[in-house]
Parts: sequence; C-alpha cells; structure tokens
Amino acid sequence: MLLKMFLRAFLQLQFAMQLLDGAEPQNLNCPTYGGVPGTPGHNGLPGRDGRDGKDGAIGPKGEKGEPGVNVQGTPGKAGPSGPTGAKGERGPPGQPGLPGRENTADSLKSEIQHLNAKISMIEKAVSFSTFRKVGQKYYVTDGIEATFNNGMQYCKGLGGVIVLPSTALENQALLKVLVSSGLSNNKPYIRVTDRETEGQFVDTEGKQLTFTNWSTGQPDDYKGVQDCGAITDSGLWDDVGCHGQHPIVCEIEIR
Repeated sequence: MLLKMFLRAFLQLQFAMQLLDGAEPQNLNCPTYGGVPGTPGHNGLPGRDGRDGKDGAIGPKGEKGEPGVNVQGTPGKAGPSGPTGAKGERGPPGQPGLPGRENTADSLKSEIQHLNAKISMIEKAVSFSTFRKVGQKYYVTDGIEATFNNGMQYCKGLGGVIVLPSTALENQALLKVLVSSGLSNNKPYIRVTDRETEGQFVDTEGKQLTFTNWSTGQPDDYKGVQDCGAITDSGLWDDVGCHGQHPIVCEIEIR
C-alpha cells in the first residue's frame, strides 16, 4: 500500500514538471506488444539490512601505545605464615623500671627527713638576735666574743663555721650584719689563717681563697703574732692574733 502511494505521488510530480517545462506529457502506459522489453522501472526503496558477514582476516599489529598510569591496586589477601626464623641475638638491657613501693616509701622518708633538717637549721638561724640571709647561707650572731679556735667550736656546735665572704656581695652583707649588731668596731674574726705557712692565708680547710678584701699593707703579721683574719668597720680585712677575744659571726648553710 505504501509503495503504491509513493509511485502515484512520484508520477504526479513528474507530470507536473513536464507541464511547467512546456513539454507534452508522455504516455506512461506500458506497451502491449509481447516479447518487447519495456522501459526500465524506477529504483525501489532500500531493502532491510542483511546479516553480519563472517570475520575478516586479522589486520597488521598496531603501534605501541603510551604507558599507562602506575596506580597501585588494592592489597591482596594475606598469604600463609612462613616457617619460624632462627632466634636473634640478645638485645641491649632496657631502662630501669620505676621504683617499687618500698623504694618509693624510703625515698619519701628520706626527703621528709631532709626537709625537717632544713627547717630545723632555718629555725636555728632566725633565733639569733642578728641574722641575714645571703644566697643559701645565713650570717648569724648573738654578739659572743671568743678566741679563733673557740669560735670555730662554737659555730660547729650550731652546724656552721666562722663566717668567710666568698664574693664582694657577701662581704657587703657581712658588714651590714656587723653594723646592725654594733660589732663592727671590734674586728670580728673571718675564717682565714696562715698558721700552716706564714704569709699564705687559706681557709680553715686549707683551700686557697677565691676572694679577698685586704686593707692596704695587710696582712702584715705585726710583731710576728698575727696569723688569723678579721674584718674592719669599713669592710676591709686585717690580720690579728688568733688568741684575742673577738666577736664571732657564724655562717650556716641551708642545703
């Protein structure tokens, strides 16, 4: 039905074009003479697509392509465990562990004892009529006078020694103690002596002095009997006899 309609429309269009061109319309009826070939007909509509043919021969190998992106894939499943290896060498010793309960208790007990001893020394230092804190030391005095040796014993009984400034700052602090206690005019002892070697003043432990503040011309060992040191009201040092009665200022170190 569609084919007939198409042919009819095509013939009508051809006839109309001939009229426009001024030509006579042709007789489109087929001749009736048998055995004579007629005029070739018009091409029909395209047929349906045929079936796919067989695969042809394999073509030549193409050129090598660009390298792909190196992307690591997801890890595969874990394989079976391998055989046990040989025993390795012994490693270095580790850090010591934390102390046990008994060691901790002993440590706390020792620390408490140290604190109690420190508090006791501070209480003893501040019990004097005149005292002054200098760093980790206390300079203390009650105005007592004694010989050099007796003064050493006296300070030892307090847990200290006769005072000996080791810096200019300590020397100034000692002078303030002497002025506030009214002892500066009596030349209090300081812990230096040359009794072992004449002219070579050291402390009572035989150690060389790291700081001195001798007055001009001192020490002079006047009349050959001045083997101990003292401090004057100006803060300068002088040598005096070790058997005279001089004020004793003790030095107590708080550790």
